[in-house]
Amino acid sequence: MTRTSQPQPAARQDGDRGQAMPDDGYGALLRDAYQAGPRRGTHLQIIERDDGFVSIEDAYRYFTRPDEWIAGERQAVALASGRVLDVGCAAGRHMLALTGDHEVVGIDPSPGAVAVARAHGLDARVGTVTDPGELGGFDTLLMLGGNLGLLGTQAHAPVVLDSLARLARTGAQLLAIGHDPHKSAAPEHRAYHDRNADYGRLPGQVRMRVRYKTWTSDWFDRLLLSPDELRALLAGSAWTLREATYSPNTAGFYLAEMTRTESTTTMPAAC
Repeated sequence: MTRTSQPQPAARQDGDRGQAMPDDGYGALLRDAYQAGPRRGTHLQIIERDDGFVSIEDAYRYFTRPDEWIAGERQAVALASGRVLDVGCAAGRHMLALTGDHEVVGIDPSPGAVAVARAHGLDARVGTVTDPGELGGFDTLLMLGGNLGLLGTQAHAPVVLDSLARLARTGAQLLAIGHDPHKSAAPEHRAYHDRNADYGRLPGQVRMRVRYKTWTSDWFDRLLLSPDELRALLAGSAWTLREATYSPNTAGFYLAEMTRTESTTTMPAAC
């Protein structure tokens, strides 16, 4: 059932590699924060949900050190092996923790974010989860910082999972931070999740946009999933959920450890 009482603005297009955010306000946020130190509280962006709920996010989170991360992110970096791809690398904080021990490539749709990561000496490239460019094959794929949400919607998730499988060598692992919406007790979030369910969506489908200074992004979708919902989405894909571990003292964030199994998906050559 489709909700008709709410306008449905165009979502950000993953296929337009390098142009996902035409004037790249997200990249400007990261560049400004990077040039300022970075320090807590100096550069903020507004996150707006399609029901009118707004929150503030500190750009400092994209520059945090491993000792400031949630447990699942530290665990993911410790589990990484072989050639590693960081999907949605932003300023490169996870890549920095892996340099020296692994060959690491990062992709992000924001040219500004990629420029900041490159300023750290990292191999970051403009690309999206469904249009990553010619990268070769990987042994570990990372979707940290809540980037399991890049699955987008229940309908779009198979497209994303297939794209990831095409980047993964057989037996590769996909390590992703997910956010279980059912762990939230906040009434404004529970009402949003209940309304999604009423309209036949997964409860944790979130339509949102972000603002920085005078810039406003297009609307786009993020998908919050419980481990059981993730397992159901993976059925029929090249991925199997091996384990899901909640990080303590968080509002439902967990590390999902997935393994790529044999499938008919075309594999990239080893490099």
